[in-house]
Amino acid sequence: MSATGVQLELRDLDGEQHLAVADVTAMLRSFSHIWQGWAATGHADLDPYTVGLLGSALGDFADQLDVEAIVRTTGPADGEAVR
Repeated sequence: MSATGVQLELRDLDGEQHLAVADVTAMLRSFSHIWQGWAATGHADLDPYTVGLLGSALGDFADQLDVEAIVRTTGPADGEAVR
């Protein structure tokens, strides 16, 4: 188990190392929970409001990555232009 609580697995694709999008998005989402724990226990000088904003921003970014991965793996919808 990693420090973020997310199991990361490198995959060898054509001689290059890759992380699955699901692993990356899970890691991003876990940061918010870690930071909230630090703020709640006083282990860091983190403002809970700021931690919430940062966690929300990371969650939004993870959502964007998820959507982009789905689009790339399923292809464009009928009538949708390919980028």
